[in-house]
Amino acid sequence: MSTELKRIPSPREIEQMCEAAQQAVVSFLLSKIPAKRMRDVEVVVEAIGDKPLTLNIEVSVTEGSQRKETSEIVDEATRVALNAAESKARDLGL
Repeated sequence: MSTELKRIPSPREIEQMCEAAQQAVVSFLLSKIPAKRMRDVEVVVEAIGDKPLTLNIEVSVTEGSQRKETSEIVDEATRVALNAAESKARDLGL
């Protein structure tokens, strides 16, 4: 996510945006893949700069044999995370 903000966010506001993105990914993945099928989930949200703020989101899921399906789900989870971060920015008045 790279977006022009109305003002420079505080470190706590950046942290809240990153947390919103992470929570959105986990919730989305659990809605699509049963927890017992997921062997490993890694979500990395990196914030760079402040105005503009760039969020790099990486999602990795290791599960059984359905690689293609998982890839599509991970792509969608990344979009969900970006939407959650942007929503949080709006909620914070950024």
